Amino acid sequence: MKNMAYKLFLDTNIIIDYVQERVNELDSIKEIMYLAEIGKIELFISESIITTSFYILQKEKIEALPVLREICKIVHTLPFSKDILYYPIEKFKDIEDGLLYFLAVKNKMDYFITRNVKDFTFLFPSLPVISPTNFLKEIYLNDIP
Repeated sequence: MKNMAYKLFLDTNIIIDYVQERVNELDSIKEIMYLAEIGKIELFISESIITTSFYILQKEKIEALPVLREICKIVHTLPFSKDILYYPIEKFKDIEDGLLYFLAVKNKMDYFITRNVKDFTFLFPSLPVISPTNFLKEIYLNDIP
């Protein structure tokens, strides 16, 4: 995959961590956002991640709208279509995870980025699930010419 921009789908927890500056994988998430800003990778989220993030952040008394607007300058949004409901989403413990995962599969993402890798036990071989830190260490940094 050398010299091609990876297409990464970001899980909801990545956006929440970024906005709330949660320390877990914040440095890696910031690096991924920076790589997207300079055109080295492409980032995608679903429209539902915007609304879910807004809801969660608003409950935490965080002024989410300006931050989410800034994120959407870097991240592409993907709409849901009803055909996603016919993928095997019931294989996931959390149906929302299944919906997001298969949206990423349908849109031919290279990786699904989440902090909760353990929640993704059912996978299509074509879409690996990986944490932000492991993506940078194991994939991206090993692919730089």
